[in-house]
Amino acid sequence: MKKKISLILAFLMAASMLAGCKKTDEDSSGLPDVGGADSVSLTQMTTTEETTTTTEATTTTETTTEETEETEETAETTSETEQTGETSTAAADSSDWKETEISETMYVSTACYSRERAIVGSEAVKKYEAGTKIEIVAITDTGYYKLADGTFIHSDYVTDRAPAAQTTTAAPTTTAKKTEATTKPAPTPDDDTSSEVGSGGISSSYTKSYKNRYPYQQLNSAEQELYRNIVDAATNFKRKVHVPDGLLSDDVFKVYCIVFNNEPQLFWLSTSAPSGYGSISLDYEFTRDEAAEIQKNIDATVNEIMKSVNGYTSTVSKLKVIHDWVITHNTFSLQGTYETCGIYNGLGGHGALQCQGYAKTTQYLCDMAGIDCMTVVGNNTAGSTHAWNVVYCENGYYILDTTWDDPMNEKNKSSYIRYVLFLANDDMIKNSHLNQSTATRGNGNRVKLYNPPSCTSSACYYFKAYNKEYSDLDSAVAALYAEFDTVLKSGTQAVHIRVTSHDLWTTLTSDEYTKTFQKYAKSKDSNVKAISRQKTLTEDINVVEFDIQYN
Repeated sequence: MKKKISLILAFLMAASMLAGCKKTDEDSSGLPDVGGADSVSLTQMTTTEETTTTTEATTTTETTTEETEETEETAETTSETEQTGETSTAAADSSDWKETEISETMYVSTACYSRERAIVGSEAVKKYEAGTKIEIVAITDTGYYKLADGTFIHSDYVTDRAPAAQTTTAAPTTTAKKTEATTKPAPTPDDDTSSEVGSGGISSSYTKSYKNRYPYQQLNSAEQELYRNIVDAATNFKRKVHVPDGLLSDDVFKVYCIVFNNEPQLFWLSTSAPSGYGSISLDYEFTRDEAAEIQKNIDATVNEIMKSVNGYTSTVSKLKVIHDWVITHNTFSLQGTYETCGIYNGLGGHGALQCQGYAKTTQYLCDMAGIDCMTVVGNNTAGSTHAWNVVYCENGYYILDTTWDDPMNEKNKSSYIRYVLFLANDDMIKNSHLNQSTATRGNGNRVKLYNPPSCTSSACYYFKAYNKEYSDLDSAVAALYAEFDTVLKSGTQAVHIRVTSHDLWTTLTSDEYTKTFQKYAKSKDSNVKAISRQKTLTEDINVVEFDIQYN
């Protein structure tokens, strides 16, 4: 039986501001520098779009593979102890696998037995019925979850979705052990988001407080005061904002940029950064009444999304729902405006977004889901400005870039999702996401906004979390054939795995292998026109990706 990928293998095996992104089909996207010294426009757009899709139309000798079948875990012979339902703590020798500590409440998806060791064929310990709640304390690199009693259940038989008979509105919270030096900031003790001005504005359901935002907590006291003044004024559609003594024009620009990027609920804020001493004047794209009508559509959309998000307990699964929704319901646009650079389009049903719109839409949904998230702006290698997210997930901070995971391909757009930058780390983006958390003023000054938290972990990275990482050629080739089978059957497009060495990546993306995989895809589906290999960005992080082009 072909091995299933567990839906929630959540662990190990495991912008200048508002401007226009330039994006290509090979993950090249960004925003141009802003202009204007006094009233700075933050939505200047690029005028060109680069689309470089490599199509390999040639063929080579057909290579066939035999799918390796893995037998489902069974326990035809059981001990007297397990037949009586008594548990036994396994004295397992973990030298054959690696464990990553987590703390998670999950459920058995299919009746199965727990095992003494985290390897196939290990002795059975106890039978679990489908729907049984279990406490997870670790995950292994062999694909097993470790239970509190020291036994193991394979990830194929575990889910974080509660049985249908149980309610999921009060899903158990996770308290993963922090193994990173960077920890999630604690909420401000005196925060009262239910009554605080500026926590939600015209939306009664949006209660995220700026006091708990990581960027806000990095500012000095005078900058925090200006931040509060801007948020409170914008929430109440007031024009004049007091600027604390001692703040210079660069400071005002800095704080406005951070507010604009990290308070996505204020979608009516102008894309022009105000300038001045003593006080500044805010401009708005909508009146309060107009914004309230727009908010009704946003609330209805978000309520539906949250029904799916709240069906899961793990943060990885919640983020995957958000990531996939943002990508499948929006399309990249070259037009940099207030509509495309925020949730007005992202959640209001209009769908055309710049990278800043992708990031702020993602942040708004994370805010609603109770996930710590921030929008970071910088540049790509072409010098264009770009925006992405940093999120806190289980054991540390991670990179989440929904813009670059949404390739530009109008055909089968709703089915084209990539996971190259789904919970990545700093090392993976060091050559592509440059000048992090900086914005350039019209006078040429590059202003540092704040220092984002370090993203050093990889346990939640998509290809680890979903068991799609390989270290030898045979396993990687077999996995790619299996991925082609799955993608062709579903009519989707992105076929990708990750390998652990650049040499292996080079081999699998060579002309020889590309032609072979293309011939295989055509033999399986007559509608396949060609496959294209993606190299931009994927090479840096050893992701092997082929995109299927259909007739």
